[in-house]
Amino acid sequence: MGNPGCRGRVRSFWSTVLVVVAAALVPLVAVRRRAPVGAGAVAGAGIGLAVGAAVVRVVVAVGRSRTLDGLPPDADPSAAGAVYDTLTDALTTAAWAVLAFGLALALGAWLAGRSATRRDR
Repeated sequence: MGNPGCRGRVRSFWSTVLVVVAAALVPLVAVRRRAPVGAGAVAGAGIGLAVGAAVVRVVVAVGRSRTLDGLPPDADPSAAGAVYDTLTDALTTAAWAVLAFGLALALGAWLAGRSATRRDR
């Protein structure tokens, strides 16, 4: 049957890859009649990805804290923390990857916009 944790990691890996590929395709498919998408729109998409990933990361951290605070007195918090970390490890990794990609996309678009502005002068 296989390890269910392994399937979850494979799914989260491929969903991260799908998000990165979709974000990379945005400038190619979002074209308005011969005028390509501006660097500002691409930078906005990158910032949106980064903010969304940061929110996911914060929600995971708050969820961990609330979960451990709500444990019964006879429960082992370190064991519960280890289980929570194991269950959210793939999500945390994906959030960091999307955050890094979003920041890189925003920075690249901003730099490309600045160089295009200088060439137009």
